[in-house]
Amino acid sequence: MKNKISLYLIIIFILLAIFQSRAISDKVSIIYVVENQPITNVEINNEIKYLLLINPKLKEIDKETLVKYASKSILKEKIKELEIIKYYKFGKNKNIVNNNLNRMMLNLNITEENEFNSLLSSIDLSKEFLSKKIEIELIWNRLIYEMYKDKLLIDEEEIKEKLKTTINNQANKVNEYNLYEILFSPKTTSDLDADIQKITKSIQDIGFENTANIFSISNSSKFGGKIGWINENQLSKIILKKISELNIGEITDPINVPSGKLILFLKDKRQVKNDLSLEDQLSKKVNSERNKQLNRFSAIYYKKIELNTKIYER
Repeated sequence: MKNKISLYLIIIFILLAIFQSRAISDKVSIIYVVENQPITNVEINNEIKYLLLINPKLKEIDKETLVKYASKSILKEKIKELEIIKYYKFGKNKNIVNNNLNRMMLNLNITEENEFNSLLSSIDLSKEFLSKKIEIELIWNRLIYEMYKDKLLIDEEEIKEKLKTTINNQANKVNEYNLYEILFSPKTTSDLDADIQKITKSIQDIGFENTANIFSISNSSKFGGKIGWINENQLSKIILKKISELNIGEITDPINVPSGKLILFLKDKRQVKNDLSLEDQLSKKVNSERNKQLNRFSAIYYKKIELNTKIYER
């Protein structure tokens, strides 16, 4: 426990340095107005503390970049919130929110609620603050599902037949890949080379995970682009081919995907026993495809409402 608390004390000291910036000052001031909703320096400060909580590696980037990233993050959340309150009310998802809070504790390697409460108190964040953020994402995902569920195109029979062929041709072991991603969408074709150069330079300067925090438009960006361990049977042929050509620690060239351009980082790989049933493989593949399509619809819908949202910087 002492090691954990020490880590977060380090983060607090970093935050003290950030307080010197223009966006984070002792005096409460409005930094942005989204439609008629103000975003203050205090809210940006809290967003920084939250982002450092879920991804301590962010302490490696400079304070100016961190403030910009936190501002971008909270603006995106505010735009989502303003959209979902048109259709849903908050406060009706307590059980799911609490389950997600417990999952957050486990991700932080914390098992005792008192320890979690002490940590939040030490960085001056509340459970209510975290619960609101969790609920916004939950309701946003529900909104996207309700809007686009009839447009999901998943051919389970085709997936099943492909899996049968794959499984029959495999040995008793399969490959799994620990992947991280950067998803970006150039505004124009002419911007593509410039975006790739920026991302490539950033990866060289501050690493893949910190670059994912700053440039990726995927939901995984808050966690350094982490996707996690993926069985090769869950990957498309194109992505599997790209990944199988990498050594550990290498990245792919940008891959064309419906949401834009995707860069993948191979953090690690391993072989595991091929003991999943066809039904298990099918369920995972269908869920993966459904989530992929919903994430694409989410990005498209968010971009649409962002363009129609009035944002003013003070």
